[in-house]
Amino acid sequence: MHKWTKKLGFIATFIAFNTSLPAQSLYLSGNNTGPGDDAYILGIYNIETCTFCPEFTLPSSMFPSGMEDVVPLPDGQVVVVGKPNIIRVYDPPGNTPLASLLLPGVNATGGVLAPNGNVYVTGGVDVNGVWDPKVYEYNVVTNTSTVVGTLSAPSNQVLIQPFYWNGLLHAFMSDLTNNSKDLVTIDLGNPMSINIVSNFGSGPLCGAPAASITSGPFAGIYQGVLDPDCTGYDLYELELPSNTTAFVCETLPSGYPYGLGEVPTGYPSSSCLCFTDAGTVPTPSQSLCADEVLIFSESGGFLEGGDARQYILFTNPNDTAGSIVATANTPSFELAPPLEAGVAYYFAAIASDELNGNVDLNDPCLDFSNANTVIWRSLPTVVLSVTNPDVCPGNCTAVTATFTGTPPFTLTYTAPGLGPVTETFPGNTGSFQVCVPANAPLGGFSVEATLLADAFCTCQ
Repeated sequence: MHKWTKKLGFIATFIAFNTSLPAQSLYLSGNNTGPGDDAYILGIYNIETCTFCPEFTLPSSMFPSGMEDVVPLPDGQVVVVGKPNIIRVYDPPGNTPLASLLLPGVNATGGVLAPNGNVYVTGGVDVNGVWDPKVYEYNVVTNTSTVVGTLSAPSNQVLIQPFYWNGLLHAFMSDLTNNSKDLVTIDLGNPMSINIVSNFGSGPLCGAPAASITSGPFAGIYQGVLDPDCTGYDLYELELPSNTTAFVCETLPSGYPYGLGEVPTGYPSSSCLCFTDAGTVPTPSQSLCADEVLIFSESGGFLEGGDARQYILFTNPNDTAGSIVATANTPSFELAPPLEAGVAYYFAAIASDELNGNVDLNDPCLDFSNANTVIWRSLPTVVLSVTNPDVCPGNCTAVTATFTGTPPFTLTYTAPGLGPVTETFPGNTGSFQVCVPANAPLGGFSVEATLLADAFCTCQ
């Protein structure tokens, strides 16, 4: 099973990938699966690796009735053919159309780059209730269209999903009377001539997008959505003249491709949109005692299929990935080796492609949340000592307290005949008097610390 590699949603960054496009690439448009699903996404699909480099997204309002096809141009611009008769031109990653054209009365069904650099648009017009197949030539420079091919008489058929193969213009001709489909070659002209290459009957083509790669090791005819129910995400290669298909890739999670186009020679390298979002960590910076567990919250973010989110502690905000010292599957950490008390660590969420059960630190779309700090403080300690341990009944002696931790220290202690006493010491050493009762029996006399607190932590 293959997956889209990067990345769907609305929060996007740009990551530079290959400096040249492989010959085994198609241009693909499909459904966005980001929050709200309110967009289309378009970009380069690598047939060899079944990976996707999305270049830009379009709000669905640009094509409220849906897309039909996508045609990349050698200069990097992209022509999108939308239902029922919309043509728009874009320059990725910008999603504001450079040009828009309506074809009144036309049911536009696909597009392909013409040999002269314009775009052939297939479709048909309704002539007294019967559809008449036509081919239009869209001039990108002048934003105009002209009819370059039409049948001599209405036939209640439309041409869909054009592509070039073996130097000939091909398309599928769909008969609206009986829903049968033929793969045909088109000899443009008025009238234009149609030659049937293969007949598909009323099979599973479903108006599937089609495109070809005309040279290189992956040359072939490619189509999407060939399952009988017109759903699914599969990309197939069509073998002629046998009319057989071979599975190539699963293009999850795009829904299904709305359009496919051959990437032309000269198409510039692109930057890929990244949509993986690790979210935010609203938990503020923490100062914890050594026996406490760091538990923090997370908010938002976006993961697509195949992504993983984990949680990290790191030491250098200028080299987050290179200074990770602990990773967890839940947003919680405790002080354990190699972590040390007194060291400032940063805690954050991290998201990327999943690799062997963990985030992939080499994923180009690796994303980090904001980070806050945590410092674990050692629990305070106290050592009690006396200079002369021999004390007569009724006399007093000085007890020295030596502390570790951060002053001030609050010490609670007890002794025989003496209830709990609490004293505060401003520094790491101090002393207090302990008196032996006059009626105390001979023998050992102990002073016991029962509670100790420093500026940060309490130890019982």
